[in-house]
Amino acid sequence: MTIAAVKSIFIGVGGSLILAVFCSTFLTIEKILFIMPLFIAFNGAITGYKIVETLKSSIMNTPLFSFVLGVGSGTLTFVVVNLTGLFIRDTFTLNIFDLFVYMAVSGITSYLGAKLAVRYFNL
Repeated sequence: MTIAAVKSIFIGVGGSLILAVFCSTFLTIEKILFIMPLFIAFNGAITGYKIVETLKSSIMNTPLFSFVLGVGSGTLTFVVVNLTGLFIRDTFTLNIFDLFVYMAVSGITSYLGAKLAVRYFNL
């Protein structure tokens, strides 16, 4: 169960970062940071769907579990984006408000993705 959860989190974080890197070819860093919650929302839904698809009936409390995984995914994305900003020595840094936005967006959309998966698989 923990391996599936870790895979789901890394799918969400990796997808967000891949979308950000792709958009960096034609957008500035400030614009990417502005639309980053949209990337996190999309990949948060994928995280929730993937965990239900993988574990199906092994999850006791699907809404809570998917929400917690989404919050973890948003937090990890925040950490990676902040560390990237430190390594490239650019002027951007994210603050605590951004962390809460990332966590809330990823948690809510992960819950919605899990709800969609539960409905799809008739669990």
